[in-house]
Amino acid sequence: MVTVAHPTWAQATRTISNQAARGDHAPVTVELHPGHGVTLNFRPVGVVVRRAWLDDPSQVTLDFDDTRCAAVAAPGECAATVIHLRRIQPLAIPGLPATATTTLTVVTDRDLYTFQLAFPNSGAPAYSILAIQPDAPSPYASAILTTQIASPAGVRWVERGLLEAQRRNLVVTGDPLWERIQTLLEQLRQGRSLREAAQTAGVSEALVVRLAELGRSDSGITQGR
Repeated sequence: MVTVAHPTWAQATRTISNQAARGDHAPVTVELHPGHGVTLNFRPVGVVVRRAWLDDPSQVTLDFDDTRCAAVAAPGECAATVIHLRRIQPLAIPGLPATATTTLTVVTDRDLYTFQLAFPNSGAPAYSILAIQPDAPSPYASAILTTQIASPAGVRWVERGLLEAQRRNLVVTGDPLWERIQTLLEQLRQGRSLREAAQTAGVSEALVVRLAELGRSDSGITQGR
């Protein structure tokens, strides 16, 4: 009797930090192989997905654990914690050039995430689930947050960073995330510490740092100005 060996695909889980998933330094690359998909699991970090979009939607479908997320007419009602990405045969979309990669942007109630999607035509997928895990606390980062972003100059950086994020279409006026950041800014203007303001507003301190970095001067918050 001859046994034919069939390739197997372990239902493996890859874990990355919340900082890596946000693309603080560079977007994480997610490979989508023919006939396979990858599930993005945001549950470990406790965020709620409000919106998600692809720069090039011709090769990927998005599915959510909340069916309301598929309703384009009411994106504000989306409250997903899991996104499933599945590669499809490329579609011809008028005016959209063919690309080897594309960017997935995910807006949650607390953070912004970016992923670079790649489409290899050979090899086998190494994982089927990408789980985002909470960041380990950094005493140095906490000191920066406390001493600079809570200052009047730091509040202005966050304000300018929010406008820049809006310009890039990362956040939209009136969205739940926008409203939470407005609450955060008001708390900071009242003299609350960053930690207190972030907890009251329901946003992560890491998101505030990202906004401040977008809006700061070229000297940056990490240089002790």
